[in-house]
Amino acid sequence: MSSIEFRVLGRLEVHTEGGTIALGSAKQRSLLAALLLHPGRTVPIRRLIQTLWGDEPPLSAVANLRTYANRLRGALPGERISGRASGYEILLRQGELDLHVFAERAGTGRVALARGDHAAAVRHLGEALSACRGAVLEDLADNEALAGSISPVEELRLSVTEDHLDARLRLGEHREVIAPLREFVAEHPLRERPWAHLMTALYRSGDPAGALAVYTDCRRVLADRLGLEPSPDLAKLHRAVLDRDPGLTAVSPAAVVTVPASTSETAVPQELPVRCRSFAGRADIAARLTALLVGTGRSGPKVAVVHGPCGIGKSALVLEVAHRVGARFPGGQLYVDLSVDGPASRVPPRLLRHLGVQSSDIPWAADEAAAVLRSQLAHRAVLLVLDGATESAALRALIPARGSCAVLITGRSPLMLDGAEHVALGRLSDEDGLDVLAGLAGRSKVDADPGAAAEIVRHCHGIPAALRIAGTILANRPTRPLSWLAHRLAPEESRLDELGFGGESLRALYSSAFRPIAAGKDPLAAAAFRLLGRPGFEVCRTGRAAAILDTCPLKVEAALDRLVDLGLAEWGEEDTYRLPPLMRLFSAELGAIVPAQRAALSW
Repeated sequence: MSSIEFRVLGRLEVHTEGGTIALGSAKQRSLLAALLLHPGRTVPIRRLIQTLWGDEPPLSAVANLRTYANRLRGALPGERISGRASGYEILLRQGELDLHVFAERAGTGRVALARGDHAAAVRHLGEALSACRGAVLEDLADNEALAGSISPVEELRLSVTEDHLDARLRLGEHREVIAPLREFVAEHPLRERPWAHLMTALYRSGDPAGALAVYTDCRRVLADRLGLEPSPDLAKLHRAVLDRDPGLTAVSPAAVVTVPASTSETAVPQELPVRCRSFAGRADIAARLTALLVGTGRSGPKVAVVHGPCGIGKSALVLEVAHRVGARFPGGQLYVDLSVDGPASRVPPRLLRHLGVQSSDIPWAADEAAAVLRSQLAHRAVLLVLDGATESAALRALIPARGSCAVLITGRSPLMLDGAEHVALGRLSDEDGLDVLAGLAGRSKVDADPGAAAEIVRHCHGIPAALRIAGTILANRPTRPLSWLAHRLAPEESRLDELGFGGESLRALYSSAFRPIAAGKDPLAAAAFRLLGRPGFEVCRTGRAAAILDTCPLKVEAALDRLVDLGLAEWGEEDTYRLPPLMRLFSAELGAIVPAQRAALSW
């Protein structure tokens, strides 16, 4: 992986191993964007002036442009920006610009789609779209001078999205694509192709009335905004739905292509997400997991479960280990985020497609699909990473009895998997916490003020998620000293407000962990959680909690144990319970007063 990444598919960002680079003023960002949209080419000075100042540039525009270019040179590592008499050029190497990576993967996916290999198309186009964090240069969308350069890139992104949905539809994922298609047509209502895909998906899902309603909506939008009727192709599809044309439910012959396993690209998936750059510590645990996965002392599949509370760094550890040992699994590396992709029972069809099994050969029944998956895994040296597991039974159905595959699983609590190695994660030491902070904010900045750095680490209480947020904040506030953030994190009542950046926050992470017991699903556990956040309940015995909640001690103990299982609470000494320090702050926000059980059960 490149040591620097330039990103234009979303907000303009530049990332290095030391963290995110601050790009300065809006005009400096616009200058960099203009250069990145024309990599390897000299962008004329007049065009750059137009980009930065429009039709009314100042008399000092050329000098100001030179100043902005010099500032960018200072911010970017290496000799990246080259100045010539006629203009400026940015120098990039292969893989450093997300747009290049996107275009390469999209091109491969479109070739696969054209030849009818829809499983490969879904994989490659999906990999391409994973690089997109939003609309192209969405933070500079109001720059009219950039619009002409942004428009073709944005059109490519949208058409690749349509191709990806098309490939999934041809694979038989008509039910799965309905929701993303509805979202797409809502955002881009004048593009007729996704309307057609949505009609087809609804019809194949047994909802012809819904398909007809979609056509009516499309026709109304086109008439209101453009004064046009739907295209002949869309009108033909409408007639086919009215006639219940059998061809609408048939899979195109081109969608079924048999490729020998030895030559199929889908037979060797490489699906691991990028490893966490700020990963630190856990050396003994990483070595233990590595030895388990590649060791020869045990026969059959190697299975490890890494468990611990939310934000403790389970995914970062597992991906670090997976990248270290990935080359030892020539059958490929598969990755599934169960918190996003749904329950484990829905995973087998997806994994089978990614292993090269044709959609027509995948059984509809979940248990039969799981059986086919076990057969595939039993004959391949594949590394399977399952992130965010909650269901033991569904996972057991995925793991074969023999073979050389390996499975790495993360979850907030241990799982009932025979023969699995369980690894519990705790908080990082202060020393490792400083390494995480330095990996994002920069080692020199941390070493320059060790007292403030240590204070920030103490406020984060060894929670990697909190440390990564703190480090990212510092990386994006290059003029602010560490003492500034240490001061802001000091008050407990506002600490969770500070631990958030870029749409991610510790509070949101804790809310997702609390969600299973919220909304009335487990009112006693919810009441116990709020109780542990009250002053004076930093450490609490079951009997005391039962007295406050006016409930049977056995039921209260079960509720407290459930909090531990969900990673919300932890066991203390001598049969006590407590909340981790930052989780206590979240609990206090939910409400300091815990009523008696009767009132709690009515929440």
